[in-house]
Amino acid sequence: MTDPRVGVVTVTYNGLDHLGHFFAALEATAGSDPVHRVAVVDNASTDASREWLAGKGVETLCLAENRGFASPNNLGIRHLADCEYVAILNNDTSVEPGWLLPLVEVLSEHPSAAMAGAVLTDWTGERLDFAGGILSYTGHAHHARDEDLPPRSLQPRKALFVCGGAALVRREVFLSLGGFDEDFFAYFEDVDFGWRAWLAGYEVWLVPRSRVRHRHQGTSSRLPFPPRMRLYERNALAAVIKNYGDDTVWRACAGSLLSLFARAAAYSAFDGTPFEVSGGLPTVAPREPSTAVSGISMAQLLAMEDILGAWDLWMGKRAQVQALRRRPDADILPLFGDFSVPPLLGNPAYEAAHKAVMDALSIETMFHA
Repeated sequence: MTDPRVGVVTVTYNGLDHLGHFFAALEATAGSDPVHRVAVVDNASTDASREWLAGKGVETLCLAENRGFASPNNLGIRHLADCEYVAILNNDTSVEPGWLLPLVEVLSEHPSAAMAGAVLTDWTGERLDFAGGILSYTGHAHHARDEDLPPRSLQPRKALFVCGGAALVRREVFLSLGGFDEDFFAYFEDVDFGWRAWLAGYEVWLVPRSRVRHRHQGTSSRLPFPPRMRLYERNALAAVIKNYGDDTVWRACAGSLLSLFARAAAYSAFDGTPFEVSGGLPTVAPREPSTAVSGISMAQLLAMEDILGAWDLWMGKRAQVQALRRRPDADILPLFGDFSVPPLLGNPAYEAAHKAVMDALSIETMFHA
């Protein structure tokens, strides 16, 4: 059996300061981790990234606008048509020696594996950035950071999802499942894909022997937090709508919406006194009360509008995903880990509201029937 052809795709947007490190690491590991082709998808950069890539002779797909993370990665994976496997790497990563072959081995040894993910470290290679995560029932992913690294000797394990910033996919399977959801733009598209792969009868694996260094939020930190929050919230809710089975989806959706309203209130920090009804009625109608609302709270409300304003779109996607189903929720939900973790940690009032919603809707019975 011949070794499979492996391609690499990375997406960049004004990432000139990352590209030198990215390609130097790939070149340094080429002997031990051979790559057949590398394709860069450029999101309409204006910082001379395209000129740098052209000067290096890098295969580059140039977009006319910034299309985020999901769509450009799908484009790059489709483009690498002669590759059996394609590694998805963030442009702000630096692969370590031995990063690729353990991922290839897992996909080769497990025909049902659609994706295998690396352990990500910080830029020094000494602290944790990603080694698996859990998923709240509301569709929000959580993972540990800045902790000791797990031993490389740990065996690969099945996971609901892995980080899309350093993962290897079986190209035909990835595309047959629809790839990353392009309407997510960015964030949680890897969670959504992993969930979808499992319900379609495939598997996702985490491979501790594979290590990739990551400059955390090297690109996304340039985007203000409220727009990122809008994407987090919208995409989490979209994943809930798309991926839960018929017996669980509406209970999970109701809990997600109630929890989202509670988060918007928790983040708002506005004075609600002008909105209270007093004991008596004034003789003259007062001016309408108004108050400033935080950008984060507004982002959460806009996320709900994104879902409700495109309801037919998301329900159409749900129908497509459910048509792929080969596994019941009972086989998938145990992979969530601690499903009860609230999306907003460290706010006691919100955490109490989150638990109250879970109790009222008996969310736990979805996971421990």
